[in-house]
Order: sequence, then C-alpha cells, then structure tokens
Amino acid sequence: MKKVALLIPLLSTLLSAAPTSQPPPQDPDLFLKDKAVLSAHLEFLYWKPLESALLYALNVNRPSWNPNDTFAVGDYQHANYGFTPGFRITLGYFRAPRYWELFGSYTRLTAKGKDSIEASSKPNQFLSATWPTYFHQGLKSAKSSIHLNYNVADLSADRYFIPNPHLRLRLVAGFAGAWMDQYWAVRYFDSANQVSLVRNRWKFGGAGFRLGIMADWFWTNDIYLTLRGSIAALVGAYKNTAFQTTSVKPDASYNPSFPIRDSTYRDARSTANLQFLVGPSWQKSWEKVRTELFAGYEITSWMNLQEIYFSMQGIPAVASQQTNINTGILTLQGLTTRFSIDF
Repeated sequence: MKKVALLIPLLSTLLSAAPTSQPPPQDPDLFLKDKAVLSAHLEFLYWKPLESALLYALNVNRPSWNPNDTFAVGDYQHANYGFTPGFRITLGYFRAPRYWELFGSYTRLTAKGKDSIEASSKPNQFLSATWPTYFHQGLKSAKSSIHLNYNVADLSADRYFIPNPHLRLRLVAGFAGAWMDQYWAVRYFDSANQVSLVRNRWKFGGAGFRLGIMADWFWTNDIYLTLRGSIAALVGAYKNTAFQTTSVKPDASYNPSFPIRDSTYRDARSTANLQFLVGPSWQKSWEKVRTELFAGYEITSWMNLQEIYFSMQGIPAVASQQTNINTGILTLQGLTTRFSIDF
C-alpha cells in the first residue's frame, strides 16, 4: 500500500508535465469566400490563328511521271497568320455567402498574315496556281494576304465550390455571342505581267450557350495552378463569297472588266467552340483587396466556319456548276496573361 501511495503522486506529476495535444492550425481563407466583392480582369492575348484549306500555290520542285499530264507534284504553299496582340476584359460580382458569381467578358483580336513565293530559276521546276488563272505564260509569282476580325462576348454565372481550403472550383453556365469575318486575297503574276486576283471572304455572327469549369489550386507561397475549360454551341448567319478577276483576254468574246468568278453562299450556320486555358498564377489577399497575376497557354477552336468554294468551269446556260468545298477548323492559340483585382 505504501508503494501504491508513492506511485500516485509520481504519476500525477508525470501526467501534468506531459504536453497537451493542440488542435491543428486553421488554414487561412485563401479565396475570401465569405466576402462579397466586385472584380475586374484585364487580359493581354498574344495569339496565332491556325487554319487549313488555305492553299494558293504549288511549288513543283520534283519530276512527275509525265511533264504534260500529271496530278499535283511538289510542295503546297498556304496562307499563314503571325502572332498578334489582343485583349479580353471581364467584370464580375461575387455574392457571398451565397457562393455564386455573375460576370461578363469581351474578347477582341485582329490578326494578319502575308505569304509569297517566286518561281524557281532551276530547270524543270515550276510554280503552279491552285486557282485558275488562264495565263498564256508561266506563273512568275504568287502573293497571299489574310485578315481575321475576331470578337466574342460572354455573359455567365458560376457556382462556387470549395471542397478543401486549397481548391476552388467554379461551374459556369451562360450565354455566348460571336461575330467574326475573314478576308483572304491571292494575287498571281505571270512572266508577261498579266495579273489574276482572287478574293475570298466569310462572315459569321451568332449566339448560343456556354458551359465550363474553372479551378484554382493552391500550391505554396501564393502560387496557384489555374485552369479553365468550356464548350459553347452557337447558331447564326453565315456568308461566304468568292470573287476573281483576270487581265487575260483570250479573244474578243472575253471581257476583262467582268469577273471570272463571283459567287455568294448564305445559310443559317451552327458552330461549336472549344476552349482550354492552363498556367500558374500568383494570388494574394490584402487587407482590403485581393489581386491575381496569371500567365498561361490558351487554345480555342471554332468548327464549321472555315470554307473555300471551288466551282468547275462550264457554259452557264447548259453546263452544271459542280462545286468542291475545302473545309478546316479555325484555332487561335498562344499566350494569355491576366491581372485581376477584387474589391
């Protein structure tokens, strides 16, 4: 009994000296989820449009099976865009503690591109046009110039989800509108200085719906991984025109003052838009505002817009005008940087 009586004070002393368990520290409110704010976002875009079906010449730089009767042999030349600056402006309102946000954005870009090729002076190498020219002499050069006018507007609402303190998800739904047009001109010159000019233009304006998701994943030291993906479906008015002139006059029945090609195509057109954006961001909550700096890669593609119409030659009164259509996807991709402020 004496030993037990001695052990009780000793155990009591050891237990009192043992460190008490402390609750884990609380993560800070990285996203200010309980504060209603207005937000402004200014984005600088440095994008390059990518597009197919824009062939304008064929560099015949290798022999064919028959020099007088052959299919395409050589390397195609096609129109290209360069990198060009643009911008996107977004204004939003976050309704705390309801966890939804309303925002509108506008994207603007004007892109241009120029290409040209000269006929080779090497023997048995030629330059061929992909559009008919009716030249009597060999093709000396071909020049291409292209211009894209790009406008997209969105009005959307999103629902916040914060599954853990380091991750913010936003499900987006809303309306999308787009109006854009592309102008493409090709000039052919032969060795006798005859000229043939081709002008192609399409326009689209429409509206529809957009669905998407945005995410911000905190890593360390105010560094986040930010991404956004969306899909939109739009319906609107589409117009495509092809116009061609030539200075060649084979005989008196030909009038060079009139075009050899002047066609117009119109319809109600549907298009789908896919968008993906990913990159690192620096986000910081201050005493009264929250700021963000972002730099990443963005790619956005538009289907069912890029078309080139080629028609067969024939007597208008009796021949059928068979038409071939070259189609492609309009994609814009490149650097997207953003400065955001919540206040």
